[in-house]
Amino acid sequence: MTRLYWWLFPIGLIVLLDEWLKFLALERLPLEGSLVDPGVLAFAIHKNYGVAFNIPFKLEFVIVVSIALGVFLLREAWQNRTQSPWIAFSCLVIVLGALGNLYDRVVYSFTVDYLILFGRSAINLSDIVIVSGVGLLLYSGRNVKR
Repeated sequence: MTRLYWWLFPIGLIVLLDEWLKFLALERLPLEGSLVDPGVLAFAIHKNYGVAFNIPFKLEFVIVVSIALGVFLLREAWQNRTQSPWIAFSCLVIVLGALGNLYDRVVYSFTVDYLILFGRSAINLSDIVIVSGVGLLLYSGRNVKR
């Protein structure tokens, strides 16, 4: 089952790619508000100063809660590493994706989203990694016998 953890390396590379794309997006893409007809998928900058779905919270609060959740997930990963490796893996995937967005919050004071879906939702690759980790956690958690 240790081969499972090797998948963390390419997932980490995806988060690094996401940071590079965010850097390029900030230099080259227009702001989301300047799009006339974004269609199904558009590339533009959306500065998310809040959390998911732009729910507004103070930056300091978001950083502290993010770190606390990260510590909790790392603890869960450590505790489940042998008995439930899929749960541990899922927790680590979530942490990797969250690190990408936490980096944005610390460096830019907002999360950089550059994929605009249906003219309404703005996401980035780190968001996709987080959602994938949550989905995997929900799936792997339902198979645990307590």
